[in-house]
Amino acid sequence: MTKVLAVVLAIAALFPIGLVLTRGLSVVPWQEFEVVTTTFALVGLGTLFCLVLGGGLALLVFEAQLPRWLDIAIFLPYLVPPFIGATAWLAALGAGNPITGNVIINLYGWTGILLAWTTHYTPLAYILIRASLESQSASYSQAARVHGLNAFATLRLVTLPLARPGLVAAAVLLALTLLGNFGVPAIMGFPAKVYTLATLAYARLLNPTLDNPLSAASGVAVLLCLIALPALALRSGDTNTAPSLGERAAQGQKLAWVAVGIWFAVSSIIPLCSIAFLAFKPAYTSGVTLEHYQLAFGLTQVQNGFKNSLLLAISAAFLTAGLGLLLAYTERSSRLIAWLNRAIALTYLLPGTILALGFILAYGGVSGFYATPWILLAAYALRFLTPSLQSARGGLEARGDALEFAARVHGVPRSTAFRRVVLPLLQPYLIASVMTVYPLALAEITLSSILYAPGAETIGVAVLGLLNEGNLRAAAAVATVLIVLSLPTLLLSRQK
Repeated sequence: MTKVLAVVLAIAALFPIGLVLTRGLSVVPWQEFEVVTTTFALVGLGTLFCLVLGGGLALLVFEAQLPRWLDIAIFLPYLVPPFIGATAWLAALGAGNPITGNVIINLYGWTGILLAWTTHYTPLAYILIRASLESQSASYSQAARVHGLNAFATLRLVTLPLARPGLVAAAVLLALTLLGNFGVPAIMGFPAKVYTLATLAYARLLNPTLDNPLSAASGVAVLLCLIALPALALRSGDTNTAPSLGERAAQGQKLAWVAVGIWFAVSSIIPLCSIAFLAFKPAYTSGVTLEHYQLAFGLTQVQNGFKNSLLLAISAAFLTAGLGLLLAYTERSSRLIAWLNRAIALTYLLPGTILALGFILAYGGVSGFYATPWILLAAYALRFLTPSLQSARGGLEARGDALEFAARVHGVPRSTAFRRVVLPLLQPYLIASVMTVYPLALAEITLSSILYAPGAETIGVAVLGLLNEGNLRAAAAVATVLIVLSLPTLLLSRQK
């Protein structure tokens, strides 16, 4: 039965992607050289900035052995949806900011895209690189220092080579993520007519002057897939956090504390306080007001957006947790399911634009499914199944295998061993899976912007609409509520 489910999920994942590639191969816009180079440049610069900042923070915190609770301060910007982070920077440095009230920096274009990407995704680089640093033995760097190498030489010759797997994994994951990111380039790029391939596909799909906008968008999606292929080939599989190394000499603690404090202030305090200021401040007078909330929540698209996004996020989180557990548990005894799981992972690794366009091609004529929240739930489930699968797989490897084997040796049937032994042990990992997918689905905007229909809007689509209308204060009001709804993700850090 599980094999049938895995086959169905793999077909559901690969069939839309195959349709997009087939539809778009003959109309690939090779002439869009400027958009391709812009995409390459932005993704390359964004990846570099995140690696430098995330790697620097990871190295400082690791060497100084600062307390692990500081990870929350570093990781906080990642818990805020990226398009909300972009809105927050507009509130901090754009018109109506709490410092001057006038535009400090024009964020529309490359500057805003790179700023929003860097502050949002640097914590991801930090976590992966720190995990790689903690997996190496402290004796290597200590031996290098004992034999006369200075701190810089030890870093260059010992620490960085040992941390290379984490650096490669972080670089590949960041590049794939930035390549498919839609929300930030849409908010920061559209007003300045700066397009990436992800936003160009969206613009082509909605262009009424094209004879076949779906084919035109599919052609751009083929370019996205071609650019993603090298990163997929280099993708490193194992980035699990290793156990802590224990006591280490506290070197450079003052510098590490200052660096973490500066990062927290710049990446979290300034933009989040600014967006709250913009949401609660009257447009032309001083004081505090709720008029922006009243305006925003009086709009039908915002009401539908919150209702649909919450239901979709909760449903997708629990659905993917259950499917991920089932697939991870059975893949150990079936090479077919293990292979199918790798095929399903393409929906997570490839840009979401490809999956969304594929869903239009595959299910555009299915009444009662297309242009309803159901198609969004199906797309979310396929898109975010891989993180749930990885969480369940990690739990089985860490806690479930040995005790299940002991139960089976003592005559306990497999179904009973799973129910009475494996499932209770995996409860923390299932909770982590739910809390990982919930904010991802709540903040999803790539699939939603392409697949939604009137009445089936998500909150990301509603915020994007408010920003396109120039209503930054109402967008800020919605954003503050969305940030609060994303806060349960903080529990995930404590759980892990």
